[in-house]
Amino acid sequence: LDDNFASIVTAVEEGRLLFDNLKKTISYALTANIPELTPFLLFIIAGIPLPIGPIAIVLICIGTDIVPAISLAYEKAEYRLMQRKPRNPVTDRLASHALIFQAYGQSGMIQSAAGFLTYFVVMGESGFMPYTLLSLSTAWNDPNFNVQDSFGQDWSFENRKQLEFTC
Repeated sequence: LDDNFASIVTAVEEGRLLFDNLKKTISYALTANIPELTPFLLFIIAGIPLPIGPIAIVLICIGTDIVPAISLAYEKAEYRLMQRKPRNPVTDRLASHALIFQAYGQSGMIQSAAGFLTYFVVMGESGFMPYTLLSLSTAWNDPNFNVQDSFGQDWSFENRKQLEFTC
C-alpha cells in the first residue's frame, strides 16, 4: 500500500477497464447460448432432424467460447475511459437488461437465423426441402427405415448420417 494520489487514479482506471471487459465477456458468453439451444428446441417442437449433435455442441463451445472470452478480458482500455462519469452502482449493473436483450434477443437470434439458413440450404440442396423436414426426426434416426427426399430418392441411414455431418 502506498499513499500516492496517482495510485488512486490508476486503481479507478483499472476498475473501469475490468468492469468493461467483464461486460464484454459476459455478453459474448450469453450470445452463444441461443444458437446452441434453438436446434434442440426445433428438434423437440417441430420434429426436424437434429442439425448438430450434443458432442459437437460441446466441442464448439470449448473451441469458440473459452479462448475468445478470455481474450476479451484482456482488451485494452477504450478511448476516454477516465473522462466518463462514475457509474451508478444501482442502475449500471454488470449484467443489465440491455446487455441480456442484446445478447439473447439480438445477437443470439441473428446467429441462430444464420445457422438455420445454412442448415436448410444444405438440406435443400441435398433434396430435403424445409417443409419435408417437419416431423421427420423419428424416421430420420431409425436405422431400419429409408427416408424419401422431395425428389423421391431413398436415403439410407448411413447416407442420412453423412448428410448430417455435412450440415
